[in-house]
This record gives sequence, C-alpha cells and structure tokens, in this order.
Amino acid sequence: MTFTFEATLSLDGWMGALLIPEDIAAQLAQDKVKRVIATVTSGNHELTLHAGVIKQKGVVYLMFSKANQKTMNVQAGDTLTISMQEDASKYQAPMTEELEAVLLSDYEAYELFEKLLPGKRRNIIFQIYGIKDSQKRIDVALNAMENLKVGNTDPFKFEKLL
Repeated sequence: MTFTFEATLSLDGWMGALLIPEDIAAQLAQDKVKRVIATVTSGNHELTLHAGVIKQKGVVYLMFSKANQKTMNVQAGDTLTISMQEDASKYQAPMTEELEAVLLSDYEAYELFEKLLPGKRRNIIFQIYGIKDSQKRIDVALNAMENLKVGNTDPFKFEKLL
C-alpha cells in the first residue's frame, strides 16, 4: 500500500523530521510497518529514502538529515510531498551490486553477515551505499567482510584490514 501526504519539515536539534499524519501512522502501526521507502519531493527536487518509521512521545515521523535537506535545498518550515510504501526488500536497505558480489563470492562472509542483527546488516549496507566510487565500494565491502571474519561485528568499529 502506498501512502502520499504533505509534511512540513521540522527540526529536532540536529536532525530534520517529516511528521507522518495520524491516520497513516495508525495504519502503519496496525500493519506493523517499521521501515519504508519514501520518495520526497519539493519543487523540482526529488529524493528516495530508505527509512525507519520512528515513534517518540506519541509522534510518528521519518528522519530527514541535514545532508538530505541540503540536497533538496529545503529548510525547516518548508512543505514536502512524501509518497511512501513498506520496504519489503530482504535487508530493508539499498543493497549495492558490489556488496552483493562480495557476499556471493565468499560464503563464509555471507554466513557471518546473515547472523548479524538486521540493524547491523543495514549499517554495513548503508556505509557501502554512501560511497560514490565503485572500486572503493568493493574495497570497503571486502574490508567489512574481513572484519566479520576476525570477530569484529560492530560496523562502527571496523578496522582497515586490507
């Protein structure tokens, strides 16, 4: 099911937030949707987000980083159009070809990767997804898998092993 709505960008300290209307939030809760793919539009700017649905103090929202705000050329108070649906992909994150190739070529690394909690798998995927250069993505993916092999399962504490 796809939901489309308008939201005003608000700031909560260092992070932007796109508030989800109560009726849509209730439907997401009823369907137990925790992660979505959202297309955010403002003027002639459009951005696709893979995001978690966050609920704090009775408010349900999507985080919208300062980097995304800069990319979209928006600021607090601007109204954005959001079209979102449940992220039904295996990892609920944008898997890169490079990481997928590394996992397919190294079964031991694949098994270790699959044993990680979903959030840690997503952290690794997003670290690699954020890299622009394909060769650098491969290098980082290989390094991440080597870290898993030596027992380091915290993506934020990966060491450079290769």
